[in-house]
Amino acid sequence: MKRCVRWSVALVCTTFAMLMIQALSSASHDSGSRAQGMSAGQKPLASLLREPLPGHASAQAQPSSYNPDRLYQYIDGGADIYLLYSFKSLLHQDFKSGAADLTVDIYDMDKTEDAFGIYAAERSPGYKFFSIGAEGYRDKGILNFVQDRYYVKLSGSGSNADALLDQFARLLSGRIGGTQTLPALLAKLPREHQVPHSQQYVRKDPLGHAFLAPAYIVAYGQGKQESKLLVSVANNAQEAKSRSEQLAKHFKQSGECSSAPELGEGGIRAKNTYEGRLIACTRGRYLIALLNPPENGAEMLKTVAQSLP
Repeated sequence: MKRCVRWSVALVCTTFAMLMIQALSSASHDSGSRAQGMSAGQKPLASLLREPLPGHASAQAQPSSYNPDRLYQYIDGGADIYLLYSFKSLLHQDFKSGAADLTVDIYDMDKTEDAFGIYAAERSPGYKFFSIGAEGYRDKGILNFVQDRYYVKLSGSGSNADALLDQFARLLSGRIGGTQTLPALLAKLPREHQVPHSQQYVRKDPLGHAFLAPAYIVAYGQGKQESKLLVSVANNAQEAKSRSEQLAKHFKQSGECSSAPELGEGGIRAKNTYEGRLIACTRGRYLIALLNPPENGAEMLKTVAQSLP
């Protein structure tokens, strides 16, 4: 009888041990699978910073990566606007090259227009622009540029830091490849009198109106007068018409608005005290509007409409 009890106890212990080993093995496999999944997602960004690097730069620590849920841990207070522009992931890495310290931040914004949108939201027409990617600018210790779906922000300090920033930017641009132009719709807009580097892609409240989002906005200057051209991108023609009706309703309530069929489909002329004068029309899924239009505003509006699909 005692022998049976001893065998039963041994059997229970052996079974328990086997179950524990299986559980640990399963947990290890699941953890490995998760790690592989994270690595697969981070690999495209990490590969951009592979060796060799300019100036024999050496990493000062392991790279940090941030997804949408964790971005606030890196840019607390500034994460919301990135999330608005469909932020996907960020790779952050610090380097040292001789006496120079360098920080590299590569934002994957998932789409070309969103990468341009967040880049344009943070740049000013007064910056020192130079040719890199789709567009880039630099200042003392800073170099930022946009290319394809990526927004790259570089900063440095110490001896020869500015030259190192330029070298890193050229290297990263070459490794990113892809599209090196601004969003295609911007190329269809009139060049004459366009204020350089004023183009924007706005995800929230273009010209102060939520129903116009998303939209492209470009400034035009003739003498002391500045106009703003807006192209609101709807999902279809019916939605574009609805946006036009909401715009007309707003001006009727805040000022005046009248039909202007000579401007094109859904043409309107409007004005109020706060926003000034406006002309607008629709074209397919686009609502096109000119705020504070110049004398040739009607012709400009029609030209833009005809250039859009």
